[in-house]
Amino acid sequence: MLIRINTQGNVKTWTKPGGGLASRVRPRDIFVINTRFEGTDSFPEVTPTVAARLATHLHRALPCNRIIALNGMSFDPTQPGYAFSLIDHPSVFALLTDYERLDWEAGRRTDPERPRWADAFELALPLIQGWNLSVASTVAANPAGAAKQTGLAPQDHGRWNFSEIAQDLNEKNARLGAPKLGPLAVQTQDACARRGAAGFRARATKLLFQYQFEFIKETGETIPLDPAVKPSIGNLAMELSFSDSPDPTATQSILRTSPATAASCVQAGLRQGIGAFFFFVAEDGMRLLFQKPKIAKLRPPPDTGSVRP
Repeated sequence: MLIRINTQGNVKTWTKPGGGLASRVRPRDIFVINTRFEGTDSFPEVTPTVAARLATHLHRALPCNRIIALNGMSFDPTQPGYAFSLIDHPSVFALLTDYERLDWEAGRRTDPERPRWADAFELALPLIQGWNLSVASTVAANPAGAAKQTGLAPQDHGRWNFSEIAQDLNEKNARLGAPKLGPLAVQTQDACARRGAAGFRARATKLLFQYQFEFIKETGETIPLDPAVKPSIGNLAMELSFSDSPDPTATQSILRTSPATAASCVQAGLRQGIGAFFFFVAEDGMRLLFQKPKIAKLRPPPDTGSVRP
């Protein structure tokens, strides 16, 4: 699981034994601090200072679990959505850019030379590659952040080739000494919201196909990807968003999808070979998800023991 963190309350819930969700966490799970969170009447916005505090508290409570910063595309270091938030935090192992039109356009206000957003993949890919280079270069030049991976959480476009994006991330992380590093969490929540398990299964199938095969435009052939460049499925996550009180008339996936539907989508993704899911969900929704029989088998009910190291 990749687990979204917006607030100190989220941290307390996921690290609290007996009544919290700490017993559902496994050492392989990753906490994703959403530094784009703009706050509410009850919770502060996640400025870099707030994000650092959340990361410190998470690591102190669950030192075995890795932490990712989910950043926006702004160059204002004082505001939520700062592109390099947590770059120098010792407990954060990767910076993940939320690569979608909303963040791109918001970031343009701090980067006047940034071109307009592009949907067509032949135009979008050079922009993505340029952004990946900018983030990776900045991270590599930071003495406290040079060992961090850089990745993307891109908006899901049916005509984008996410294997090519993953290959570019591998190149940008090559300085770290391994040939295939760079997390990619595709925003696939709409596939589940619109068509349930069948839609999510179909989306997973297409993503995995892209990770294994290459289409040659000149000849019309589909051939296996060269093993040297084929990205690792282990670095791929599919995103799910849902609510404890879903509204089927809502337009946003996070508001219209139920925990039961999400549970069926997880099973569909697992059957296709997806091993990681980014749950962009509040705790009440996750509690209901864990109660679903299909998920309860994967994550046993919580106990009253202490938080494991």
